[in-house]
Amino acid sequence: MIPWFVKLSGKIVLSRLPVSGLAWQRLHLFRAGVMDNEESARKIFFQHLNSVGLTDLHGKTILELGPGNGLLSGKFANELGAEKTWLIDAFPLAEPATFPNTVYRSEGLKSLKEIPSGSVDYLFSNAVLEHIRLKEFPELIFETRRILKPDGLCSHQIDFRDHLGGALNNLRFSEQRWESDFMSSSGFYTNRIPWSRMCQIIAGEGFAITTIKRDVWPALPTPQRAMAEPYQEMNAQDLLTWGCHVVLRKALPRR
Repeated sequence: MIPWFVKLSGKIVLSRLPVSGLAWQRLHLFRAGVMDNEESARKIFFQHLNSVGLTDLHGKTILELGPGNGLLSGKFANELGAEKTWLIDAFPLAEPATFPNTVYRSEGLKSLKEIPSGSVDYLFSNAVLEHIRLKEFPELIFETRRILKPDGLCSHQIDFRDHLGGALNNLRFSEQRWESDFMSSSGFYTNRIPWSRMCQIIAGEGFAITTIKRDVWPALPTPQRAMAEPYQEMNAQDLLTWGCHVVLRKALPRR
């Protein structure tokens, strides 16, 4: 096992090399998910689809937030008759889409804002929400609600672990340091929003939340005394959730 601080240092060094995100994927480094593997991508796609009770996408517009290194959701959506599939990411990490009715955009919030209001039937993400920049998170939730149809649905799988070894070592850093462009561009960024706070933001932007599954540690994997403020003083119960799967629906009115 490689210690978390060695992984962090290594990623900082490697991320400073003049190599594109797409090139890192080809080298099998800084892997952005498993959506380039058809078996894994199909399993993830249908897990999310089943969670909202959809089996037929004929005439529907769907959106995957953060497809990462593969655009196979476009293929699966076409197989189910989708009218259009949007694949929106913050960086170009995948080869261009070649599936019909599939649009790939990689400018983050800017790309999301270009999608017409009330045009999307179904939206999903898999281990993505924790990677949205802290300052952009409320706006991203607002935009996902804006583009949804009145009866639209979202399915989100969220991983709150540190992505350095499956603990909470990312909470050791002050917000000023962690949110710096230097750290966020080093290949391991997570916004560190605990689930209780994330629920508040999501609900505040006008969503009703249904929890499909919540994974909880029996005890914190990283000593709370080693964490920076405000995590050091936070109720430990707010930090014990390491993963969850939720379905979102529009709730009226927005708060």
